[in-house]
Amino acid sequence: MTLEITPSGQACDAAFKGLDLNLPRSRKVIARIRRAWHAHHVLAFPGQAMSDDDLERFSRYFGRFGVGPFIASIDGR
Repeated sequence: MTLEITPSGQACDAAFKGLDLNLPRSRKVIARIRRAWHAHHVLAFPGQAMSDDDLERFSRYFGRFGVGPFIASIDGR
């Protein structure tokens, strides 16, 4: 896996390539994503098609999963 992080050049945002979010990830990869998140504040993962289960698993890598004040929950989740 060749993980490529490309900053947008703007105040925030970077795009990830070479990462399939449908697969479970190691702590090392999650740590790298977290560092990029802290550095760039907004991350894009273009070209991802994720199931609800995959989205939930990936979200849990970064903290609690549940009701948020700005985004509606997925039915049944």
